Amino acid sequence: MCKYLHYTLLWDVLLFTLITVINAQNLPETVASGTLYEYLVNELFNYGTPRGMQEDTVILDTDMSQNGSTQCQQDVNQMMLDLSQGQMYALNMLDASGKPPPGILQGNIRWIGRYDLCRDIKASLTQRDFNGRYCLTMSTAVNKSRTLLPEIGVCVPNSCSADVVNQLILSGVLGTDVLDIPKYNPNTICITDPEYSAGAIAALCICSILGLLIVGGTGISVFKYLRKTIFSTDEDDKDGILNQSATQSGDSNRTESENMKDTVKGLGVIENTLSCFCAITNGRKILAIQKSGPYSHLAALNGIRVLSMFWLILFHTHQFIPEFTDNPHEVTSVYQRFSGQVIANLTATLSVDSFFVLSGMLVTYLTLNKLEKRAGQLNWAVFYFHRFWRLTPVYMIIIMLWATMRPYFTNGPLYWTMNIDYPIDNCRKYWWTNLLYINNLYPYYLHEGCMTWGWYLANDMQFYIISSLIIYFLYRYSKIGYAIIGALMTACFTSLVVVYMKYDLRKNPEQLDKLITLTYIRPWSRINSYLIGMIVGYVLYEMPRKRWKISKLGALLGWCCAIATGLGTVYGLYRTPQGHSQTKPEAVFYGTVCRTLWASAVGWVAFACAIGKGGPVNSILSWSAFAPLAKLTYCTYLLHPILLEVYYRSSVTPFHYTDYNMVYIFLGNLVLSFAAAYIMSVCAEAPFMALEKLILPTKGSSPPDKKQSSETSKLLQDSDHTLLKYGVKYAPTKN
Repeated sequence: MCKYLHYTLLWDVLLFTLITVINAQNLPETVASGTLYEYLVNELFNYGTPRGMQEDTVILDTDMSQNGSTQCQQDVNQMMLDLSQGQMYALNMLDASGKPPPGILQGNIRWIGRYDLCRDIKASLTQRDFNGRYCLTMSTAVNKSRTLLPEIGVCVPNSCSADVVNQLILSGVLGTDVLDIPKYNPNTICITDPEYSAGAIAALCICSILGLLIVGGTGISVFKYLRKTIFSTDEDDKDGILNQSATQSGDSNRTESENMKDTVKGLGVIENTLSCFCAITNGRKILAIQKSGPYSHLAALNGIRVLSMFWLILFHTHQFIPEFTDNPHEVTSVYQRFSGQVIANLTATLSVDSFFVLSGMLVTYLTLNKLEKRAGQLNWAVFYFHRFWRLTPVYMIIIMLWATMRPYFTNGPLYWTMNIDYPIDNCRKYWWTNLLYINNLYPYYLHEGCMTWGWYLANDMQFYIISSLIIYFLYRYSKIGYAIIGALMTACFTSLVVVYMKYDLRKNPEQLDKLITLTYIRPWSRINSYLIGMIVGYVLYEMPRKRWKISKLGALLGWCCAIATGLGTVYGLYRTPQGHSQTKPEAVFYGTVCRTLWASAVGWVAFACAIGKGGPVNSILSWSAFAPLAKLTYCTYLLHPILLEVYYRSSVTPFHYTDYNMVYIFLGNLVLSFAAAYIMSVCAEAPFMALEKLILPTKGSSPPDKKQSSETSKLLQDSDHTLLKYGVKYAPTKN
């Protein structure tokens, strides 16, 4: 550590001297005299070059030359010669390489240099020309001595491969005396511009086809609108843009108008299908706000859903950033604050339990209402297909883009500080587990799967399948339904107690991965939140039938309990970051009940607002602006981790963590995530929702092309969109 600080101080002295001369406007004369210039060159050369490069020796041995590195040997030798003579390109290559920065004691061990500077270097020499190539050296050794093992950027000629650079480092030719890198088993990656793979080309072709469908659907709708506005003279026809109904024209234009209508009518099924991809109609559907309807009393659920998504993005914004900062110790100190508990690893993930509650509540309440309207008859095959169709198409499109296009989203030194191939390899191996919604069970560990945050969708789909059995018994034989819910909750509590008793992170921190797998992504450890939602949905369904009423005192007690439970769950571990060591019973109790308690608090808020006992809370959560945002939460959930990683890994320098910086980063991530979700929903999610009506038309419904006008003019009367849960519509279809 002292050695690192010594060289950091030396570098600071050099920079201070250089800046002083520049400020004094003496640089040209000083450089002309050669005194300061030679001093800076010598010190920079001595600092940045080790034993092999400071001696007149052959840099690469015979074995290296025989491995196809002759050109690299010549270029490196030439670079060393030019560096000793003060050539600017050689100095820039040394300057672009990593150097010990300040803040080492705060964990600043990412000495990545200047990636963009290295890539811009072009050496025009007499023998040949070459460009700069940026390589990053990382240690792969187990550091038993707890010595800091920095990641160091190295700028070399582009004729050098990663293997050759790694041999140079192992032989001591590249590197510095700051760190004896060879003994830490370095692994070197040299950054190159990736070529388009077959998978990437296929993904682009699929996206192009989707784009053509959108253009075609939008074009047909615009064509019909122009046909109507140009040839229609009926002043009473005011349906608005994208009217798909027949239009009567004036006598003078009747023949031409009818011919045009016959042309469009002849498109038949193709026309109906393309109409589902109309970007204008789909965009207006998403932005539509419905202030009245059969389920308007559930409008507060939109606010809960959107605020929970805000919370999740805030958590991920903080969770991802320690890997990319120059002061990671400052990041960890945030969790010691009282306010920092909302972004702590365990408490912040409670936001996902809010979604489980809403999902269980909506599917139970709406399905029970549908059963009542249909005298207990329900097509369960359609029930399952509806869910699968609403989730899967956009999910698979995003997985396709993530698995094939990820290397082309960004490129920089921070992008290469991890194994960039593992998400692509995992998706090639296990994409089918996401399609079948079993990726929370196989592969075993979370990090081994494809698009790891898809574990939530697997759980939600599995709970949805189970819910049909529970809902059936709640409708037919309520006591049996109660018993099933009680048995499942008991099994969940039991599994959590067993796991927390077996794995003690206080004694074995390396068991964290195992603990996360068994308590965070497994369905039997997360189902309680969903069951709480089902209970709330059932009670809400039974209230008008059983004539249940809640007094003002009862509502007040309910709110007090919910607030106390919610705050206790979020801030219950506040003393732990302060140094308080949890006892075994405390750890087991909190880990077992925290999610169920949080789900109960959220369930009460949703229930109270639905029955008119929400007061100002209901007014806030029912704000009409939340309605369109709520429709985007599904795509936002899928896209925001991708946008976060692209942003962080696109930086050419590490981030510096401060509260103000994080506020700006969070707000930017929030806006861009919803904006990207809107585009994805218009292009992929909404079209497949409309296609479902063609595949499974409901009784008394008409094809989408004949409903476009009413949907847009009435701003989406279908109550399904008001009750959108992660982009999935649960509302019963009208008879």
